[in-house]
Amino acid sequence: MNKTANSPNHWAAHNERGSRFFLRLTAHLACHCPPSLLRLCIYAVLPYFFLTAPHQRRCIRDYQTRLRRRCPDVSLPKQSAVWRQFLAFAEAITDRFSVWQHKITYADLNLYDPDDIYADIRRSIRERQHGQIFICAHLGNTEICRALVHHHQGFVLNVLVHSRHAQAFNQALKEAGADDIHLIQVTDLDAALMLDLQKRLERGEWLAIAADRIPVRGDKTTEVLFLGESAQLPQGPWLLAGLLKAPLNTVFCLKKQNQYELHLKKFAGTPQWQRTNRQEKISELAQNFADELTAMCRLAPLQWFNFYDFWNQHAPH
Repeated sequence: MNKTANSPNHWAAHNERGSRFFLRLTAHLACHCPPSLLRLCIYAVLPYFFLTAPHQRRCIRDYQTRLRRRCPDVSLPKQSAVWRQFLAFAEAITDRFSVWQHKITYADLNLYDPDDIYADIRRSIRERQHGQIFICAHLGNTEICRALVHHHQGFVLNVLVHSRHAQAFNQALKEAGADDIHLIQVTDLDAALMLDLQKRLERGEWLAIAADRIPVRGDKTTEVLFLGESAQLPQGPWLLAGLLKAPLNTVFCLKKQNQYELHLKKFAGTPQWQRTNRQEKISELAQNFADELTAMCRLAPLQWFNFYDFWNQHAPH
């Protein structure tokens, strides 16, 4: 069953739990507190959010149960696993502020780029070669690579978002010292926006879009098998790539100990289809992404940050 933003089980129906005040407070603490003191602050505040979020706790428990069942060798803690996932999310938020304040630097990043996507990035900068699309998910911390992209002078990464929530968070980042953030609202993909995105790609700029949350409006989803059970993923990223004639790459940024691992991988060439097989091609791309997402969840099981009913298990009948 497809969910819309009006459904109580849709991710967009859940208000962000952090107010603007708490976002500014986090930015201030990340700027002025040493890491040890910041961690103590996290431990002091997080129990309130944990105890007052029964729905989110249940959804994370559902995810962990599916992950254990699908990947029996996954490294999940036996005790307090749900709490540990909430804690990982809180630490990820503070890291998002810290990286823009240069407390996390390029030296803290380990790069895994077997397909040498960095070479494509360099060509985009040097030769204004046609840009490409990064596909990401709410797993790990893509904010880290978004900030460290400035290591490549002249490289422009436009982040496509589906929610006004993201704009409030990015405003807090800017107030904390973030450089200009190329954020594009894509709730409605009209002709003007598509033309603008096409021009950006032609200038050698790249796009990034999450492919693990269904649309705010409409029912353009496709069914996949994820962690052993049926789930819905959006068609939008694949349709966008086909219309813009852009190759697809995956990007995941996972925290290991006190460093981040940036995983880049070529995912697919420019999607091409006929009218008769379009849905089949889109379903294939979505399933391949679900498989890639499973592999990343195995590497960082506590860094899955979709705190809602992803499999629609608790939908009203």
